[in-house]
Amino acid sequence: MSFVSWVSKILNAFMFNQKWTCSVCGTEIFEDEYFCKDCLSKLPINTGAYCEHCGRQTIVPETYCLTCKDKLTYIDLGRSAFVYEDPISYLIKGFKYDNKKYLANVFSQYLSSVYFKNTLSADFIVFPPMTEKSQKRRGYNQAKLLAEKTSKLINVPVIDVVKKVKETPRQATLNRAEREKNLENAFRITKRKILKDKNILIIDDVTTTGTTANVIAKRLKNAGAKHVYVLTVASVRSYK
Repeated sequence: MSFVSWVSKILNAFMFNQKWTCSVCGTEIFEDEYFCKDCLSKLPINTGAYCEHCGRQTIVPETYCLTCKDKLTYIDLGRSAFVYEDPISYLIKGFKYDNKKYLANVFSQYLSSVYFKNTLSADFIVFPPMTEKSQKRRGYNQAKLLAEKTSKLINVPVIDVVKKVKETPRQATLNRAEREKNLENAFRITKRKILKDKNILIIDDVTTTGTTANVIAKRLKNAGAKHVYVLTVASVRSYK
């Protein structure tokens, strides 16, 4: 790296420090935090009662909530840092659709905390892939950014072994049955030997029904993976 490039990098880091302004409201904070005290108090952190299997917030503690029971059968354990509500849902939409890639730094801090809190032990990290066409249209895969940032914090390598081979409608517009049909034969594993008897962690932004992660988990286990865990920034609350 040239001296000019090095100086430019240092100046950019100094002038655009994410921890100088709140990630939600933009208020200046200068407290080595991503959120001001007011916004921090409003974050829908996933605490209290939750489903032991999929990790989503529930009214009372459950081993399997109705959202995942007999459905997420290929996932061994799921956890999420937040409930999918504002202001986190607002931030995730910006991260996913509005090129706010810097939020991967924020979210990965919380993902790593959840990983260690739940004493997960993964050999590799994977992420839901996009087709080349979809990624070119958006410009990036937000799940891959999350995986790469979290990888550095938990010291678990990312492997790019899941490939999306079929263009599909957006999952957000479909119900559970439609989501499952939508993803039939959409993914394939490119390197099977590396997965043999390994524990794999899928990292993504949101758990809604869990269908995408479950389909990928099925492919991973068919390729020889021992356990598959899912870690997301947020999950939709279970009301049942």
